[in-house]
Amino acid sequence: MTDVECRAFKVDAFTDTPLKGNPAAVVLDCPELDRDTMLAIAGELNLSETAFVWQERNGFRVRFFTPGDEIPLCGHATVATFYLLWRLGMAVEGINRMFSKAGEIDVLIKDGRVWLKQLKPEVIGELDIEALKEILGTENLVGPALAMTTGTPEGVVGIPTFEELMGLEPDMGRLARFSRENGVIGVYVYTLDSRFDAAGRFFAPAVEVPEDPVTGTASGILAGYLRLTGKLVKDRYIFEQGHALRREGRVYVEFEGERPWVGGEARISLEGRLRL
Repeated sequence: MTDVECRAFKVDAFTDTPLKGNPAAVVLDCPELDRDTMLAIAGELNLSETAFVWQERNGFRVRFFTPGDEIPLCGHATVATFYLLWRLGMAVEGINRMFSKAGEIDVLIKDGRVWLKQLKPEVIGELDIEALKEILGTENLVGPALAMTTGTPEGVVGIPTFEELMGLEPDMGRLARFSRENGVIGVYVYTLDSRFDAAGRFFAPAVEVPEDPVTGTASGILAGYLRLTGKLVKDRYIFEQGHALRREGRVYVEFEGERPWVGGEARISLEGRLRL
């Protein structure tokens, strides 16, 4: 492939402060690319997720890649993508349609905040909490430990205090194997010991993301988990994440029936050209 030029952006999602939140790469104006090329670009850009975007007649087709694999959906990269498209005048205030490997998803832009409508949170299995205690290096996890999905399968388990959450040092090799064996891309550990509704950390070494700063899909799953288990039943949540990486951010979750809208702000921090 020669003489191909795309636009590439770095966008910090789930924050209104530059250089905080969760950075994602967004690639525009490319021709159709094969999977290996997109994976190589994601590795070159070297962020936790890269979104490739193509505008279609009735929406935007988006594919998401970590440096190690393609994933069906990424919350923070969706927020980053549609904030960028809105700033470029390509997406509109109101409802936009995204076509992803997780299906067709409505993305709402309102007052500078981007919201994606996730699927109903579903339990797909129970995780071995004793194994997780060994892997995460703590005896104080709070169950149940569940594998859940709103389009991307992830594990979720609790821990009593914010201090214990910040002290976690997972065995990343064992966690990667555990995740693959249980059909999840990673594990979200949360605590209700928070100035908001909950604080969390998301570990996903199975897809070459040791820790994700602020995770949209996991926030939708956590809200569903809290409602399902009766631990904190609300229609609106605010979650905080990113403290351990010094990239603090906030995720907003609002339920419409049984489906969560997950939203946040974003900021564009870098723009350039990618030549292939």
